[in-house]
Amino acid sequence: MACRRLLRFVVGATTAGLLLSACSSGQSAQEAASLPERVCWGAGVFESDDVAPLVGQGKRVRDDSPAMFELSQDNKRTSCTLFLDGDIRFHARAWRLAAGQDFFWDTQQEQHPDKLSFGKKGLVWDGGAVVALTCRRSDETFELELSLDDGSGAGKPRNPRQLFTGLMKHYYDFATEQLRCAA
Repeated sequence: MACRRLLRFVVGATTAGLLLSACSSGQSAQEAASLPERVCWGAGVFESDDVAPLVGQGKRVRDDSPAMFELSQDNKRTSCTLFLDGDIRFHARAWRLAAGQDFFWDTQQEQHPDKLSFGKKGLVWDGGAVVALTCRRSDETFELELSLDDGSGAGKPRNPRQLFTGLMKHYYDFATEQLRCAA
């Protein structure tokens, strides 16, 4: 009986020691992928700490976006997609329409969204956000839609609507500055 207790104690102490050793070395069963300091469109629109909750854990991150954020009359769309181990984990898009045209978001209504307080109109839900605005420049005026989503939804942020609202506000400010839209 005493031998069994001693054996349980030794096994328990050894297991606890190994677990503490692994935890203190900073290693986990699956390391979080290393994101660049900033992601999307070369200039790095988003800080890695801000999108990390959506990316989740894995081994290899790929930022698939053009080097510049621009929307000309010939190139009406641009996007940034973050892949983790080949799976889409974050997607940011911008879409340009002629002045006076409108964007329709019927499918987002199924997500029971909240309204955003910036842009001409905007919505946020647990899996993303979208905002529309009119971009007025000295040389032209056009409609702009900005959207964000969580890709496959594998990352699970604590407060997704709050996270997407913050990301969208930053994206909105970035896009209006890059495209030289007047306030």
